[in-house]
Amino acid sequence: MNMTQKIVKLVSIVILLVILLIASMVLSAGQMTIRKYPIPEHGTLELSVPTSWKGEVHKPQEKMPPTIIFDPAKGNDFQVLITVLWGKSGDQDFNSQEKVRTFVEKDGQKLLPNAVEPNIVLQEIKGVNNAGYYFSITDKAPNPGEYRYMTRGAIGVGNLFLNFTILHRVKDSQSVRDALSVLQEAKQSAE
Repeated sequence: MNMTQKIVKLVSIVILLVILLIASMVLSAGQMTIRKYPIPEHGTLELSVPTSWKGEVHKPQEKMPPTIIFDPAKGNDFQVLITVLWGKSGDQDFNSQEKVRTFVEKDGQKLLPNAVEPNIVLQEIKGVNNAGYYFSITDKAPNPGEYRYMTRGAIGVGNLFLNFTILHRVKDSQSVRDALSVLQEAKQSAE
């Protein structure tokens, strides 16, 4: 084998390795994993989240609602906060679609004075067994380092009420679509 053939072979191997590396990065970007969060006296909340997301649970006090916080593996392009709430014993429609809609509408109205948008446009979010609403707004004057965009809403899951906030730097980002998908697929189990 002469020197030219060796170089061609080496370049071919390097190109193949680069293609394999790129393919594995693309495939891993779309992978999901089920993460389970015990909810005091309410079983377990199961969320299918991108494997690259970092997650932590903030719980201020015992028997208080936890907030699950997701961030990207690197950087701070977005942050997803999901506060898990539950109703009083016997309150069957605590997280009904009508109550969720009313809650989200009122929440949005409170935020309008600091938003670019003149009104809130509710979007429905539907999962297999879940239904809720959300809206997106733009901060009129974010401080340096703060997120400019916010998507906020709530969805009923089992006998839970998930109140969520998605903070993001890019208006129509993939992270928002991913977070909404996580909420659509959320499940409550008895475990």
